[in-house]
Parts: sequence; C-alpha cells; structure tokens
Amino acid sequence: MSLPYRNYLFDLYGTLTDIRTDERGRALWEKTALYYGENGAPYGASELRRAYLRLCAAEQARRRDPLYEIELRKVFRALYEEKGITPDRRRVEDTALFFRLHSLKKLRRYPWVEPVFAGLRQQGARLYLLSNAQACFTRPELRVLGLAEAFDGVVLSSDARVKKPSPKIMRRLLEAYALDPAECLMVGNDQHCDVAAAHAVDMDALYLQTETSGVYDPALKARFELTDGDFSRLPALLGL
Repeated sequence: MSLPYRNYLFDLYGTLTDIRTDERGRALWEKTALYYGENGAPYGASELRRAYLRLCAAEQARRRDPLYEIELRKVFRALYEEKGITPDRRRVEDTALFFRLHSLKKLRRYPWVEPVFAGLRQQGARLYLLSNAQACFTRPELRVLGLAEAFDGVVLSSDARVKKPSPKIMRRLLEAYALDPAECLMVGNDQHCDVAAAHAVDMDALYLQTETSGVYDPALKARFELTDGDFSRLPALLGL
C-alpha cells in the first residue's frame, strides 16, 4: 500500500494541539511586571500592558502587508531597553517563556497525533510543520508536547515574518525543503489560513474542524474534510 502523498504539512495550534491562552487578565500583567522589576526594569501592570501593545503596534506598522508577522522577542527586549536595561539573549528568551507560561490556560496534544504520525512514518511519509506562531513560545512547547523531533522541517511565521494564508510562507517551506506541491497535503483546522494557503499554491488540503476552528465557510472547501468530530476516520482520509 502506498500513500497518496509523499509529504504531509501540519498546522500546530488547534490542529495537533488544543490550546487556550488569555493575555487580557490583569494577573498576567501584574506577574510579568514583577518579573521585569526583578530584572531591573520596573513597571506597573497597566504601564507594562500599554507599552507592550504600543511596541507590538509599532512593529506591525513596519510593513504594509497585513500578513506581516512581528517577532515578539523584539518587543520583550524593547521593554527592557525602555527602562535602560540591555538584556542578553537568554534573558529575552526567559522573559518570553515566563509571559507565555502565565498566559497559557490549556495545552494538550490531541490523542490521534501519535498513532497517525507513526502510521505515516511507517509508510515512508515526510512530515512538516507550518504554523502561525511565535518561535519563542512554540519551540519550548514542541518539546513539552513531545513533538520537537517529529518533523522533517519546521517553518514558523515569526521566523518567516509572514503569516498564512500568504503564499509567501508556503513557498518558503516548499523551497527550503525542495517539495513539489502536487506531492503534498496541508492539514489544518483553519479554512482561512490553512486551506487558503494550500489553495494559493495548488496544493490539496485536509480540513479538520476542531474546538477553535470557527464557523465553517463553504466557499473554502478543502479536498478532504472532517467536520463531524469522528477522528477515527482520519487515517483513511490521510491515505493510511
């Protein structure tokens, strides 16, 4: 038995994992302000939130492309610099991780991931990750989720500086790993990001409707779809 595709591209959040975050709660900003203060950059909680949002907006304004993705490490670094502190790389990474841990409410890998990935590997498939995500958050989370070594290649939007559904990020992955779109299947839970990005480069897509997918859009129909929550059908849809 041979697979219908040589390469399987996966989205991460909402597709392989169930995640919930909250960056609005005051507790997050109070704790992060304390963290900055302990590292020589005193902020009040409200002051820190305003500065963070201002710096994010300034980074976003650097490009006219609405799909431009900022690098949040620059923001966490700039928050120190505005208080006269020059942090080293480790301090910036630790600050980003602190912020993420205190904004994270839920993170788990879906149970179908391990057997499906094992089945695809046994059939000789190559697996890739293509995600709208911040590397400073996602790379540590891949380790926690047991997915750090699961992929033959990874492209994250904060590294590419562009988000799905832009074809630019899809082409970056295709070019980086010498992939033919005709031999690839994009698997994701967001029609407007994952399915649209695949369509932009004439690639087939498998749409998985999960808790965070939003309202189904019939105008963005994928070649394969799983919308009833019956993930026992997923291996067959992938060609296993």
